[in-house]
Amino acid sequence: MPAYFRQRVGSQILVLLLVITALMQLLELLDVTTDVLKRDLGVLGILYYGALRVPADIVTALPPAVLIGTLLALSSMARNLEIVTMRAAGVGMSRMLAYLLPVGLALAIGQFALTELVLPGADNQLKTWWSASAPDDDTPTRLWAHTKGGTVSMDRISPDAHELMGVRLYVRNAEGLMVDRVVATRALWDGKAWQLQGVTEIGVSAEKIVRTHVADREWDTNLRPDDVLRLDVDRPNLSTMMLAQVIEGTRAGTLPHRYYETVLYRSFAAPLGIFVMLLLALPTAAVLPRSGGGGRAMGIALVLGLLFLLCDGMIAALGTSSRWPPAVIALAAPVLFAAIGLLQLHSCERI
Repeated sequence: MPAYFRQRVGSQILVLLLVITALMQLLELLDVTTDVLKRDLGVLGILYYGALRVPADIVTALPPAVLIGTLLALSSMARNLEIVTMRAAGVGMSRMLAYLLPVGLALAIGQFALTELVLPGADNQLKTWWSASAPDDDTPTRLWAHTKGGTVSMDRISPDAHELMGVRLYVRNAEGLMVDRVVATRALWDGKAWQLQGVTEIGVSAEKIVRTHVADREWDTNLRPDDVLRLDVDRPNLSTMMLAQVIEGTRAGTLPHRYYETVLYRSFAAPLGIFVMLLLALPTAAVLPRSGGGGRAMGIALVLGLLFLLCDGMIAALGTSSRWPPAVIALAAPVLFAAIGLLQLHSCERI
């Protein structure tokens, strides 16, 4: 019985995940097709773009797919009197939840693996491919980054970000006064470090200003080519290891440290959303097939699921700007709606 129950719910979730992901892909490709064709990339370019966007779409589609898939599976089983049979055999709501925990665990592990291992690389690969196909008349935007050596700007980058043109580095002291300015015509990544070419350095002190010129020199910085690719991305997808490196200063970033701390906590809390959706959907199994309350129960579950996604996003946005503790921002919505789901489940046990 547990294996059959898991199989029914799990298969329905996977079907809904494929459907929602396909719809997201269709809408996204309709929006970007014109730009792809303008770059003379053809149909293969459209397919390649879609393939690189699949991991991000799956991660986004998974929570609603879990909610709707579980609702549809339980509704179907209720109509066929399978839920009634299970409850008559002594299987309560809590045990049904226990039956579904392996399904939630497998989906949560898959979501975490996609976010950690696939999504950052796919985003960078998409950025590299998109930049390489940019039209010749495309005007580059100056990029800025905060590094351990100071604030740096660059006029233009190569598609793979292994070459930077028009590099300017501004170094400040503890009082915030600029003490050094380095200008280089280009910076080349040799696989281990950046090599600056055509370097002009202006050192500023209370006594004098010193100007020096060198043909090339090594640049000691925590900025890496994959960091450069993300500089113009508002909310880059980073793995937990990358986030930890930004926080400790071994990797460059463009946003305040509080943002990266919050995202780090949220990356660990994100899989909890899978279990929250299962909790919110499970009370529909307590509705008798001929009672007429099935539609109402499904509607309540859908509203609660959407409210969870909405509250989670709003708390993340408001909490970051209001300097809330990162742990509170990450756990507030999952804990609140998990409590609501458990209360619903407890009330259903008495039916």
